[in-house]
Amino acid sequence: MRGRLKLTKQDKEWATKVKTRDGYKCVICGSTLRPNAHHIIPREVKEMKYDVQNGLTLCPKHHFFSREISAHNHPLALIMWLEKHRPEQLNYLKSKIIL
Repeated sequence: MRGRLKLTKQDKEWATKVKTRDGYKCVICGSTLRPNAHHIIPREVKEMKYDVQNGLTLCPKHHFFSREISAHNHPLALIMWLEKHRPEQLNYLKSKIIL
């Protein structure tokens, strides 16, 4: 797993908003074990870093460890999941990406 990032007050507020919106449950499996707020578009894209629509609440399994849907290990699977289960959120994010 990656090293811990130093979180700012704004980072923590963003994570709380994402987790609150998702009911503090993994959006994929419903687990309430150690919910993580995940950036869909990487946090390095400053314009999207604190956009709540750029976040999902994931359990550690679906954030880092799953062989099926994992935000970090299998990002394409996560995009396909978004396409099926959260198309409005995915379309919003697509509208923000300039290729």
